Amino acid sequence: MKKSYPVIFSAEVNGYSVVFPDFAGATQGDNFEEAMSNAKEFLDEILAYYIDEDIPVPSPTDLQQLKNLDNNEIVSLIQGNPSPIVQKKDVRKNVTVPDWLVVRGKKIK
Repeated sequence: MKKSYPVIFSAEVNGYSVVFPDFAGATQGDNFEEAMSNAKEFLDEILAYYIDEDIPVPSPTDLQQLKNLDNNEIVSLIQGNPSPIVQKKDVRKNVTVPDWLVVRGKKIK
């Protein structure tokens, strides 16, 4: 499940702060490239957390709502992909199969 969210990068004295309007928490980077990488990682992990905990994932804020920014702020979209992080849970299911399939499975073993 890939999903894109707006992010606000704010230039600071020693790098960039990163805020997602749709999620609590933030991250930062010493330079813009590091801030972008940290933003992607933050979004992947928070989406995975929401999914694992059955918390409804919020809809992304419309970019038009993020117009009134300071001169040192940049708005962008980051695409998150929580799939590799989401806890994988095995589910045991008992099934009924035809006898011929059981016999064939034993022969192949």
